[in-house]
Amino acid sequence: MKDLGNLLIVKLLLSFFIIISLAEISKRVSLQLGGTLSGLPLGAGLSVYFISYEQGVEFTVQGIPWGIAGLSASIIFCFVYFIIVRANKSNSKLVSILIPSIASIIVFLAFGRLLTLIPLTMLRATLLFMLVFVLNIFIINKLIDKEQTTIKSSTTIIQLVIRGLVVGLILLGITGAASMVGSRWAVILSSFPSTLFPLLLVLHYEAGNRSVQFVIQGFSYSVSTLVVFYFSFMFFVPSFGLNVGYLLIYAVCILYIYFFRKIQARWESGKIKNTYGMKN
Repeated sequence: MKDLGNLLIVKLLLSFFIIISLAEISKRVSLQLGGTLSGLPLGAGLSVYFISYEQGVEFTVQGIPWGIAGLSASIIFCFVYFIIVRANKSNSKLVSILIPSIASIIVFLAFGRLLTLIPLTMLRATLLFMLVFVLNIFIINKLIDKEQTTIKSSTTIIQLVIRGLVVGLILLGITGAASMVGSRWAVILSSFPSTLFPLLLVLHYEAGNRSVQFVIQGFSYSVSTLVVFYFSFMFFVPSFGLNVGYLLIYAVCILYIYFFRKIQARWESGKIKNTYGMKN
């Protein structure tokens, strides 16, 4: 019982430490470095780590195809939030946040439940993810406002504490349920956007609807990192163990994020140049 209590404290403190560290790195070292590290599989990474630690690596490996497919549920979660926020006309901040939050969680759980009923392989799961990934990017880019919103408010320690606690509580819920729901559900739940969700809530409350839209647009691209994470887990952890395997996983993810952002920046730059050339 004492070991269980210590593990719960470790989970809360670790999630809190990561949120605080990323904020400080972004402010004091480099926004680019902070942004790169933020693209790492933090919520999913911590969930999968503790699930594997408590239930065994084989338990997690069996559920990895459903974890990859579960990323589709995360994309749909954000898409539902995006659509509701975009259509919402309520003057109440509480209502404008509660409705998309509740609706998105319900849709995530419903789609996740559907996935548990489907026999999946790595190939099928990846194809499903790619289909949802591409369609979502296409639709989001069509619907999003073209002019970005500048967020002037700075993050306070209270906001960071709230975000850290929310991430920690979600992590506790996911890892605590693993033994009861089985590997499929456990790894699907690990795909829930646990670090993104509290960020959406804070930005939605402080900066309004439009800021949330751009965060979701960014996630629409960065969620691909989690596919790299799950494949890396399958390759490294059974061979090198949980701790060394995780070091290798995050090294691969950092390299992926770096090159992905380079390619994305060039693509965006090309679009701007083409648009400018057409206007002239």
